[in-house]
Amino acid sequence: MPLSSKPPLLILGAPPRGGNHLLRGLLDHHPQLLLPPDEDYFVRHLSRHPLLRLRGMISSRARAPGFFRELQKDGHLERINAGHGTEVFGTEDSLDLDAYYHYISEHHERGSVDALVRNHVEALAVALGHREGDGRLRVIFCALQPNNRDLSRVGRLLSRNYDVRGIFLVRDPRAHLSSKLVRNPTLNLGRFCQRQNRYWEEIDLFAASCGPALRLRFEELVTNTEASMRSVCEFSGIDFSSAVLEYTQGGEASRSNSSFASATGIDPGVLTRYRDSLPAETMAYLEANCLPDLFWQGQASADSGASRESAS
Repeated sequence: MPLSSKPPLLILGAPPRGGNHLLRGLLDHHPQLLLPPDEDYFVRHLSRHPLLRLRGMISSRARAPGFFRELQKDGHLERINAGHGTEVFGTEDSLDLDAYYHYISEHHERGSVDALVRNHVEALAVALGHREGDGRLRVIFCALQPNNRDLSRVGRLLSRNYDVRGIFLVRDPRAHLSSKLVRNPTLNLGRFCQRQNRYWEEIDLFAASCGPALRLRFEELVTNTEASMRSVCEFSGIDFSSAVLEYTQGGEASRSNSSFASATGIDPGVLTRYRDSLPAETMAYLEANCLPDLFWQGQASADSGASRESAS
């Protein structure tokens, strides 16, 4: 079977509050990756909205940088580059934005959605310091909203241009719901379960139609970080090193993720904290309406480990 002529690209994704930033922080300064400092909004927005795709296709070269900036939430890259991201720090000047917008204006082509996607991915690589022949793997890192079928949409759009493979984080619905309720206390349980199930199914659809997919459990990333990161590196085709066991942003130890802290490292308590916030009837509803595969089966061993720590 002939090798793909498309350049390789890795997609890192999870639903919001699903552990995306934890995985990104562990891969933060891997020398074989062109890893953006924060989420990518351009491809996600382009995949959702036909009118945006049309606007991009008819934009002139002079207007193209403004269009690309608009799809990145009107200056998200600039805010991250100034260290003003809500989820990250240590990202000051991590992107050469002059190089990004120069590449956009120089390579913009009218009439093709694929050209828009390629232009963004390649411009982002240049902004991250890519040089021809350096061999680093391009990465798209984004939150994937199941209600918008983002995983399928983004996967299809990128796979037309790149030889894609995806790493998709899965989090136990009980812990995931507890985390989401902090920001959205009126969240509808029925819709939440539907979206959890859809996300699981979309990973299978990605593997069938876009490229290889690795389902990575958030809980295993916390409780067995080394084994999880070895599988991530092997799947991605990059070397494993001890550096991927430390959560950083911009190469600096970070406290910005609830599962890691610069002093104490991984906090296993995040896995079962939902028991203190979710009523028994809510947990029963989740167990009855979410796919059984979504629930973490290693919970008992985590509980026994926590008990041993308390006893000591």
